[in-house]
Amino acid sequence: MGRRKNYDRDVLIDKAMEIFRGHGFAGTSTQMLVEGLGINRFSLYAEFGNKQKLFDSALERYNQTVIERNFGPLEALDAGVKEVRSLLEFFASAINGPASGRGCLLCNTAVEFGPDDPSGAGFVQQYFERLSKAFYKALNNAYSNGELRNSVSLRKEADFFTASTLGLFVMIRAKAPPTIISNAAEMAVEHLEGLFV
Repeated sequence: MGRRKNYDRDVLIDKAMEIFRGHGFAGTSTQMLVEGLGINRFSLYAEFGNKQKLFDSALERYNQTVIERNFGPLEALDAGVKEVRSLLEFFASAINGPASGRGCLLCNTAVEFGPDDPSGAGFVQQYFERLSKAFYKALNNAYSNGELRNSVSLRKEADFFTASTLGLFVMIRAKAPPTIISNAAEMAVEHLEGLFV
């Protein structure tokens, strides 16, 4: 008869997601995971195989929960300029919230690994594409509604706002002075307003 689990896999992934978010992949030791998850090494390896597979599960969970929560409104069918502005303003105030010093797990992973994806799953590239697609969709809705100038390049603007958002994440992670973060977000909002007819 096999050993009975005294833990919930989903709870372990949620806990691991927060540990990796705070310390990165390289900065998270197996011992940190054992202590943070409250299980022994045998259970950790039996459940996930290795640290990389647990990290992959954490990235997937982060995408399904945190990214969905933050960017879901921007991905809505009727999203537009209002949602773009709200998102930028939300991240401008994130320096005072739970993301301060931790940033975004997927953005942190992009900074840590660069173009290399040890899992081969392409989480980071999918994340970039998801953000750019969401901004494009919202801007395209605004364009179709006659809110934006005809000369606006929707693709370039979507990529600009994606880069701006990622930049805010990096500054939030690094605990940059709040005025720098709020000023950067404010300028992005002003840029958005400059696209109006």
